[in-house]
Amino acid sequence: MTHGEDTGSRAGHADEAQQQAHEQAHEQAQDEAQHGDYRAALAGERVSIVLIEDDDGHATLVERNLRRSGVSNGFLRFRDGQEALDYFFGAPGTQNLAGYPSREDLANFVVLLDLRMPRVDGFEVLRRLKAEPVTASVPVIVLTTTDDPREIERCYELGCNVYITKPVEYDAFIEAVRRLGFFLQVVKLPAGHRFNRP
Repeated sequence: MTHGEDTGSRAGHADEAQQQAHEQAHEQAQDEAQHGDYRAALAGERVSIVLIEDDDGHATLVERNLRRSGVSNGFLRFRDGQEALDYFFGAPGTQNLAGYPSREDLANFVVLLDLRMPRVDGFEVLRRLKAEPVTASVPVIVLTTTDDPREIERCYELGCNVYITKPVEYDAFIEAVRRLGFFLQVVKLPAGHRFNRP
């Protein structure tokens, strides 16, 4: 083997190793996103999604189709209003929600809120979020099946920022979530928007 061939061979191996490292990093990033590793999104400037939804099927469709629309942010999901209130307003150390990041680590997050939930409904969650100084500025998007004008009016009176009706038809539901995903990619929040107690 000539010196030139040897040099070329080593360069080729270096390129191959670099490509493999790049692919491994890409796969690891995808794996973290798919398995709910919220740390990267919560520590950065990207908007993180707090989903409060009791229906497992709807929750899966929302997260899957937001990701398909290009949203790669961290997701936190609470299965009813009581879980969400315990997380946001429970005494420190008594949240009893293993696996969730500390609420003090939340930054640049948006709440997607269902209304019809057991234990505590979305109206009460919305009221508490907007009444408490530490969460009053958090954007809340109501995402629910009802299109009753009285309930829409009540939500806006309580301070919701956007009200979206979930279509009953499957394809329309998917399309609505994807459009929401496009919106979430361009939404801007106040600089340094964090969950901090005074």
